[in-house]
Amino acid sequence: MERISKYQLGAMIILFQIGSTPLFELGIKAKQDAWLVVIVSMIMGLLLLLLFLAIQRREPEKNLSRLLVHYFGPIAGKIVIFIYVLFFTYESFRNVRDLGDLTLMTILPRSPISLIMLILMSLSVYAIYKGLEVFFRVAEFIVTGVLVFYFILIVMSFISGTVHLDRLLPILENGIQPVLLESIRSVWFPFGQMFTFLMFWSYLNEKKAMSKTSILSYFISGIVILLTNTINLVVLGPQFSDISTVPLLQSVQLIQIAEIFERFDALVILLFYAGIFIKSTLWYLAAVLGLSQLFNTDYRRFVLPVGVIVYSTAFIPPNWQSHLELGELVGVNFMMNPILLGMIPAVLFIIMLIRGQANK
Repeated sequence: MERISKYQLGAMIILFQIGSTPLFELGIKAKQDAWLVVIVSMIMGLLLLLLFLAIQRREPEKNLSRLLVHYFGPIAGKIVIFIYVLFFTYESFRNVRDLGDLTLMTILPRSPISLIMLILMSLSVYAIYKGLEVFFRVAEFIVTGVLVFYFILIVMSFISGTVHLDRLLPILENGIQPVLLESIRSVWFPFGQMFTFLMFWSYLNEKKAMSKTSILSYFISGIVILLTNTINLVVLGPQFSDISTVPLLQSVQLIQIAEIFERFDALVILLFYAGIFIKSTLWYLAAVLGLSQLFNTDYRRFVLPVGVIVYSTAFIPPNWQSHLELGELVGVNFMMNPILLGMIPAVLFIIMLIRGQANK
């Protein structure tokens, strides 16, 4: 069985959580209080993370697929596993499309999006074929660079004088209700997506370090998300963050120091690429693992079939706006995120507690 270290787990959590999140302005409907939305969402997400960790600690050697079969029964468990495989595949295609549209909007506007997404899919297929342990090692290798570069961008924003902290005022102008409502919507992306690690925590070779590593990495990524979200507010203002296609990219374009340090666009896009590659591939790997355990065979057999589905479905939205609207429709209106990331894990944990008491 493949194994991962606590450092590889921590690196993967940081990169997965950051992922494509800086592409968007979280909680912007709360206007200048969007930074408060991120904080409240992070706290709510921590409660979900504690639930996920509690589930894993009770069965440290079983991942999500085996847990569902064991506690929901072979029939219901396999049905739920298949639903999660579809969910993981859907999330992977969303990230693949994120990268395609980002590239067209920024550095390669005339390139075919099919080729851009094919390159990403090829890298993901190769990474998964090399094995889970190798892929987690990639995250360990690049996480330091990603964090350092985000730190540089934030510091440069302050040095360049583009930051106006008064744009965060007045705090709670419309009361606490808009912040709470937006926090409930924002908790599922990205913080509730820590659920995915129920597919991977069982591979950790130091089980005692699981909770500490996961929570610490969760907060590191949360702080990066909070800072990038806030930078957009204080540089662009809430009204521009709301209408900007890629707010962080627009914020960074305003950096100019002594007419020497400027045009950090390429660095931002590189950071986006790193995050999207890790996130899309981890969703992809989770789907493949789920299928392999559903059919009790080697996961590499499903790499190409699932890859074809991910790549094909990435063409469904005709444009960037439709892509965003699809995510809103499926994730919020169809209640996919609350059900799959909240309700089912809660039911699973309750069943584990009941059966645990019955066996005493």
